[in-house]
Parts: sequence; structure tokens; C-alpha cells
Amino acid sequence: MKRYIFFIMTFCLAAIFFISNFAFALPSGPKLFKEYYCIDCHTLGHQGGTVGPDLSYIGKTKSLSWIKAQIFHPGSHFILGTKKKINGKIYLVRMPGFQAIPSSVADRLAGYIKTFPYKRANLAYPKLPEGLKLFRADNCIACHRINGIGGTVGPNLSHVGKTKSLSWIETQIIDPKVHFTYGIPATINGHTYLVIMPRLKSIPASQLNTIAKYLESLK
Repeated sequence: MKRYIFFIMTFCLAAIFFISNFAFALPSGPKLFKEYYCIDCHTLGHQGGTVGPDLSYIGKTKSLSWIKAQIFHPGSHFILGTKKKINGKIYLVRMPGFQAIPSSVADRLAGYIKTFPYKRANLAYPKLPEGLKLFRADNCIACHRINGIGGTVGPNLSHVGKTKSLSWIETQIIDPKVHFTYGIPATINGHTYLVIMPRLKSIPASQLNTIAKYLESLK
């Protein structure tokens, strides 16, 4: 009998230890909001980027399930994207979907976002390369993926520096047709299309060089 009780107690303690460790293994909402670069495009708690909608008051108008769906499949709510004024012009900005992230992470992230507009501690920006910041600010991430984050319409750029030179990348940014006259094949909703990347000829030279150098560093 004593043996049986000892076994049960040992099992319970092990279970508690496992559950506790599992719970603490998942980062907090604020940390996830930074780690997945949500803060680069969205303002939350009066800090963050301005490319995407301000989420500081989203908890008043959107449900938890709506927010989670938006994380996984933003196109289900905004097929063409959301309107955004950038440098005096109106653009349709598309948020990249994060279908690959674990459901538990999406739950934690959505739960954190839903708590606003309640006051939260200030969010600090993660230390990101300047080139990556510009890559996101110019919405390149809507079509291109880097290290598992971003869109899938354009090529994955996680290791573009292994095969492409700095000058090649710069040319591709300002005039993609030099390399791909008719575009690049991409499968969207089961159909294959030739997708042509928009030209960014008006991009400042310093900004172009910063983005290109960052992409070249991705080996």
C-alpha cells in the first residue's frame, strides 16, 4: 500500500513539474508581439510601427477568435489588404499570414492583443538590423519570407546572399524585369501565376543599399 501511495505521489509531482515547465516555456504576450515582429507594423499601447492598423483599442471591437483568425489568415477579413497612406499616397497593404506558428502561440498572442486598450508597460523595440526594418517598412515582407516570417507570393529570401551578389539584389529591387522579364511562377490557391514584382525606382539610394546589404548578408 505504501509503495502504491509513493508511486501515485511521485507521478503527481512529476506531472506538476512537467505542466509548470511547459507553461513557463511559452513566452509572454509582449515578448511574442516583438519576436514575431508584429510591433514593426502595428502600434500597440501607443508604441510600434505605423504600416499596419493601430491595435491599441482593438479589444473594444474585435473578438478573440477574430484576432486569432487575422493572425493565421488576414485575407479572410481583408481580401485586398487595408488602406494606408504612405508618403502622401494611398496603398493597399497586405499583412503576411502566419499559418506556420503553433496554435498555442497564436492563442497567447491573440489573448494579449485582446486585453487592450487597458494600460500596459511600455514595449521596447527588439534590436533589429536597419536593413530588416526597412524591408518591413517598405512592405517587402508581404510577399517575401525571411526565416519563416513573411508572405509566400514571392521567393523565399532566407538565404538569398548565398547565390546573389549585392549588385544583383539592388538591380532586382529597382527593376525586377532585368532578371525576370515575365515574372516568377507562384502557386496561389492551387493555381500557378507569373508574378511580377513592382519596381521601386524611386527608393533613395542609401535606403536601397541598406536593404540590399542586409539581404546579401543572409547566407
